[in-house]
Formats: sequence, structure tokens, C-alpha cells
Amino acid sequence: MPYEFRASALIAATVVLTAASAAPGSAAEIRVLSANALNIAERNLAADFTKNSGQQVSFVFGSPGQVEQRLKAGEAYDVVIMPAQAAAAHDKDWRPESRHPFARVGIGLAVREGTKLDLSTVESTRKALLEARSITVSDSSTGGLSGPNAQKVLANLGIADAVKPKLVLSASGQDQIAKGEVDIGLFNVSEIPRAKGVIMAGPVPASVQVYINYDAAIPAGSTAVEPALALLKYLTSPSARPRWQAAGLELAGD
Repeated sequence: MPYEFRASALIAATVVLTAASAAPGSAAEIRVLSANALNIAERNLAADFTKNSGQQVSFVFGSPGQVEQRLKAGEAYDVVIMPAQAAAAHDKDWRPESRHPFARVGIGLAVREGTKLDLSTVESTRKALLEARSITVSDSSTGGLSGPNAQKVLANLGIADAVKPKLVLSASGQDQIAKGEVDIGLFNVSEIPRAKGVIMAGPVPASVQVYINYDAAIPAGSTAVEPALALLKYLTSPSARPRWQAAGLELAGD
């Protein structure tokens, strides 16, 4: 069944908020800390949410590693969206029953505009990567998961060792693709394209795909719990799903 944040499922989280929560209908600012892969869809949907509700939403985006650092530093937020495994490790920091699956994103292939690749089968995808002069994946030194997941896809395809000599770890891989310096890049689908002149050839086949699963949770220290619940319900509503799909992400339950 498609997942939605419903107030009725969060009674334990809401009965204790009387003094701490913004009053219903107030124009509370909802502070969101989120993994950067969800950036485009979240900003677009939050703008509509603000237009409809009058409640402002402010975002801080970063790699999963940077999100973790901000939480450990004690920064205050009303909603946190981060990789599921990391979110589970912070369960003591969330309001009871407020952590739930939110969305997921897989790996796609980025190429220079005008390039066509056959990604219809595992074999054709393997062939395209083996024939490429160079391949780039994200440098994971800032704590991102796109690079490691891309390399898992290469392993699933059985070509990790074969392409290792031409693999480029880069923080600006899509710029290099646009300039013709690199043939193919493997990135989160939601992050393609990030440079002019780059297009997505397509996602990798389902049988070799690797996903990042994201959870959303409300921190125990949130002072805008009811607005945060309303925002999460809006972000996961049926009407929001096409916006997530257009941004290359799948909501939990899809």
C-alpha cells in the first residue's frame, strides 16, 4: 500500500506536543535537513505547500555524510530525510513512531547530449560500459553514496575489474562528460543531468540496480511538529508522485 504520513499513525508523537508545537494554521517555519539527492522534488513541492498553507519551509541539503555531521553537531530541525540505515542508528533522536520509509533512488547512466546507448538488457549495458573510453563515478570523500553504489552496479554487471583502469573518481564528472573528457558517468538518477549538454541515457537494468533508501523522521526537539507532519503528508500524497517520478525518485510504496 502506498506510504503516507498520517497524523492518526503518529498519535504517540503528537499527544505530547501541546506546548512545543506551532498552533494549527500558524505560519511556522519548517526546518528540513535532507540528503541532496532529493533536492529538486522537495524544493518544488515545498513551494506549492507554502502557497497552499502559508507555512514556510527552509532546507539544508548535503551528502549523507554531511547530514550525519549536522545531526551530530546538534543542529535543530523539524524534519530529517536521510539514508534509512543511518536514520535507524538515530532512533533515540526521533519522536516516537515518526521514522518511516520515504523514497529511494537508483543508478543511471549519464552521457553527452546526442549520445545513444542501448540499456535494454544487462548484456547491452555491460557492452556499452566496456566499450567506453572512460567512465566516471562520484568521489565519495564527502560522504555521498552515489559513487559506492555506482561501483556496486559495476560489480553486479561483472565488469568492476575490467573497467577499473578507465574509472575516474570525480566531484565534477558531469562537467567532464559535457566537455567530452569522459564518455559515461554512473550517478543517482535524480542527479542527472547536473551539467549543460548532459543527458540521462537511462537507468541501469533492474536486475543489477542498487538503490539508496531514504527515511524521513521528526526530531525529538522539533518545535513545529504538526506543520512538519502536514509537510510530510503533502510530500507523500498521491498528487506529489508524478513530481517525484519526474525527478528520478520513487516514493516508498510505489
